Amino acid sequence: MTMTINVKDSFADQVMAFFKTLPKDAVEVESSRPWYADEVKRRVEEYKSGKMETYPLDQDFWDKMDKRIDEMDSH
Repeated sequence: MTMTINVKDSFADQVMAFFKTLPKDAVEVESSRPWYADEVKRRVEEYKSGKMETYPLDQDFWDKMDKRIDEMDSH
């Protein structure tokens, strides 16, 4: 049987903890986050750790990045 369950973000950790108590073959979890969410998280952690080299960028660059991300989200 296949079903879709929507879980409120505030309960996600509890639901995931429950799923881990079930047999490994019982539940298959598919993330509904955008494809770039894991990459952004990885880069944030890299930046926080001090391992990422950075350089200043002007506002025009960030405006173009925001526009590009919005375009990707609309697909």
